[in-house]
Amino acid sequence: MDTNQSKIIDIQTEDFLQFIRLERGLSSNTINAYAADLSEFGVLTGCNDASKAKARVAAKYVDALKQAGRKPATVARKLSSLRQFYEYLLKRKIVNDNPFSSYSAPKITRYHPHYLSPADIEKILNSIDLSYETGKRDKAIIELLYGSGLRISELAGLKPGDLELEASFIRVTGKGNKQRLVPVGKFTKDAINLYMNIESDKTKIGSARTLFHNRLGKPLSRTGLWKIIRKRVALAGISKQVSPHTFRHSFATHLLEGGADLRVVQEMLGHADISTTQIYTSVDKDYLIAEHRKYHPRELAGSGSK
Repeated sequence: MDTNQSKIIDIQTEDFLQFIRLERGLSSNTINAYAADLSEFGVLTGCNDASKAKARVAAKYVDALKQAGRKPATVARKLSSLRQFYEYLLKRKIVNDNPFSSYSAPKITRYHPHYLSPADIEKILNSIDLSYETGKRDKAIIELLYGSGLRISELAGLKPGDLELEASFIRVTGKGNKQRLVPVGKFTKDAINLYMNIESDKTKIGSARTLFHNRLGKPLSRTGLWKIIRKRVALAGISKQVSPHTFRHSFATHLLEGGADLRVVQEMLGHADISTTQIYTSVDKDYLIAEHRKYHPRELAGSGSK
């Protein structure tokens, strides 16, 4: 392989990795996974310059993955990496088209968690009476579960100091006491601010150990939060079996159906292993570069009214 030519794809790859490192704030493990996928692409196809790769090179790569006996979930992940890489090159006018744009992720036969439709979510949220203080609290709870995909234990442990609403993030402590930053959209921020501005609760919220509490000012337990969810779902007339985790499943499924990248969703959910996130990939959609505000259903609904 020509040394000068080999440097071209190396530079293109490094520029892309630097971009997603700075712009997406992804973890080192995720960045390394992208690097490994792009390196393997060069090895399997002999491609020295990504700008010269046409449809036949993409076909050669996909065929090489199949010949190697890679699992559908692995193929889906690698195709996602290449699509995003070429979208980056396309936006910078380094290439004229994305040779991987026509490749859908292979169908993955796995358990697909039960989830609500965007219409179901709207029905639940719109049924909440905000003239009551508990209504403001409960709407903020559901917006966080669905809008940011939190686990019920993460929501129960959320503290006022974990909110970085001006920066559109919250600090979440997940499994293994690992912390991550999770995006919050406009609807979620509005619901949290409405709840935190309840006059009689300002002192309680400001001094509370956790963000959400009951009428006595005591932190809501997981059981207490579960009862609130069950009550709100019933009042909305939703007959499906719904648990707090259903909103997390809905969050992930709707993002992926909208075109969000699998690894970005993995970061938001706090999954240590991408295979856990891949249970949602049975939707069989192309995985493109995603941003929370761009793809989340409630953010899309809000953008039309601005």
